[in-house]
Amino acid sequence: MLLEAYLLVNKMFRGYNVSMLPKTSSESFIVFEGAIDQQATIRLVSAIEKAEQQNAQKVNIFFSSLGGSIYEGFLLATLIQNSKTQISIHANNHIDSIANVVYLSSKERTAESYAKFYMHGATANGSFDEKGLKDQLTATQTNNTRIAYFISENSELPLPKVQQMMNIGTTITAQKAMEYGIVHQINHKEIPKSLSREAIIYVN
Repeated sequence: MLLEAYLLVNKMFRGYNVSMLPKTSSESFIVFEGAIDQQATIRLVSAIEKAEQQNAQKVNIFFSSLGGSIYEGFLLATLIQNSKTQISIHANNHIDSIANVVYLSSKERTAESYAKFYMHGATANGSFDEKGLKDQLTATQTNNTRIAYFISENSELPLPKVQQMMNIGTTITAQKAMEYGIVHQINHKEIPKSLSREAIIYVN
């Protein structure tokens, strides 16, 4: 189960329980807007788990994020890539920073015509002594490398191009993202009013 996998990886979280829900055969809808952090990750994982318990044939995530934790981003990407249930991600606003990794983890990627994508290098906050500064530099360089590889391997962008885009900080339109193989299709999507949805929204 996705939630069990998350809880095993992240030992800081305690006491969460997903209740069993009536089983149905349908598509599930999730609206995600906000930073990628531990709290948001737990809610998204639990929403996907709930859809699996309902025997949803497909999970549709309406996704927008300015980024956040690299660890949580790669964790979500791994769970989405290995989910037994098909997961489609629709970009409806900003896909920035580590959110690109989460978005690219889906095998079915769509976007609104006005969505935008932003790639940049990893950053770090804090005060460091000389050794700590060197360690942080190495960690930042490593994170840049792993993000660049993931983007390249899951799009049509060659690795050197991704690294260049990240080094200078690059914003691209949904149309350009489709040229790069990041977006598969541009179209307008709305969740039917008659269908329920899980809203995971945090104002940045």
